[in-house]
Amino acid sequence: MYESQNGAFGASGVDSDPDSPFEEGESVPRVELEPDGSGRRAPAGPPLAEVAAAVGALEDQVRRFHVRAENYEAIIRQMQGRIEHLQGDQVQALLKPAIRRFAGLHTQAVEAAERARDRGEQADQDFDFFVTAIEETLALLDIESVGAAPLADFDPGKHHAVRVVATDDPKLDRRVQRVLRQGFTYVEAERVFLPARVSIYRCETSR
Repeated sequence: MYESQNGAFGASGVDSDPDSPFEEGESVPRVELEPDGSGRRAPAGPPLAEVAAAVGALEDQVRRFHVRAENYEAIIRQMQGRIEHLQGDQVQALLKPAIRRFAGLHTQAVEAAERARDRGEQADQDFDFFVTAIEETLALLDIESVGAAPLADFDPGKHHAVRVVATDDPKLDRRVQRVLRQGFTYVEAERVFLPARVSIYRCETSR
């Protein structure tokens, strides 16, 4: 028995208070407290297998969501591309009369410049300047010439033959004899917007 300022304790460290429910020398049972400070045992959580299954199901839902989102984005891009294509067609339809007029003026200016050079006149420079001005104006709309020129090979994708000129020279067969109207197309377009109107040579002996 040991004495202390607060009272007597036994060898086991238990207060020898007569009102204590434990006998002298009896060890006090150890109680584990929960985080809330109570002595109650917390209820058991769900099994680990159920948690893993729930996480797997959630991951599967997330994957399906991403797949649907990618499909929606692809559809939206296709719709935007289609709208831009339709808008481009409308712009072409509205501008086609003006472009056709510019193409006619371009051809007339080229021919006038050639006639002026043949006569030795200095006006050819003025016509050349006019030709360049037309090409630069159309370039602002991303439109360029197809480059139709006499003696060039006939290209049905760029040229529209409106007249056939007979020749005995096989080397001239299916070559451009004259450009009646220059052709124009949008830059990097798959099809020519306005084919050049040309007359072509056709060798009679090649038939």
